Amino acid sequence: MTQQPPERRVVLYERADCHLCDEVRVLLDRVVGPSAYEHIDVDSDDALIVRYGFRVPVISLDGVDRLEAPMTESEVRSLLA
Repeated sequence: MTQQPPERRVVLYERADCHLCDEVRVLLDRVVGPSAYEHIDVDSDDALIVRYGFRVPVISLDGVDRLEAPMTESEVRSLLA
């Protein structure tokens, strides 16, 4: 019997009108699929604005911020492999 790997929670912290966020969203859609990660607009919450400021986009894996812009496709693939 093969055991399935545990489900990982991938979150993209982003904001509207952010060209880097748009690029990373396209990259994540290509790497894992558009429904395999969560989008969170940092401007929707004051605590997130303080936490991220202009440091978006950020990819979080299982609650830990792992990558922030600029990021390459190979870095994203390595993180999510």
